[in-house]
Amino acid sequence: MNLVGLMLSLAGLVGSFFNIQLSQWLRDLMALEQKVELNRRHANESQQKAIIECRVEFRKLSNRDSYIINLVVLAFVVFVLVNGLMMAATASADPLYPHVRTALWAFLIFFAGISGWLFWRGFSAIAAIGKMLDGISS
Repeated sequence: MNLVGLMLSLAGLVGSFFNIQLSQWLRDLMALEQKVELNRRHANESQQKAIIECRVEFRKLSNRDSYIINLVVLAFVVFVLVNGLMMAATASADPLYPHVRTALWAFLIFFAGISGWLFWRGFSAIAAIGKMLDGISS
């Protein structure tokens, strides 16, 4: 059961940092969405520099490399959790087994749910920002 505890700690640590990073990504996208919306409403010749800056920021936040890294980290944390569940199953005679299994499943569901929601909100924001930027002449 010590190894299962190590797996749970590893998943918790990596998962926490990952969700902090995803939260920051979403927060940056929400700020950019607001900036684009304001620039779109007040678009004139002097706003072109601000619109160009928004396009650069959009490109930075919506690139394929970021998606790949996020998905790889997500897959790694899920792998560690599933591996921990399989390791815990071999110790089913241990009186702590049901508690460890419950904790692993709860964390896996929580982590997958929060990560999925953050991804979904991020991709929704990217789609909205992309439409707004496409509607603004450059």
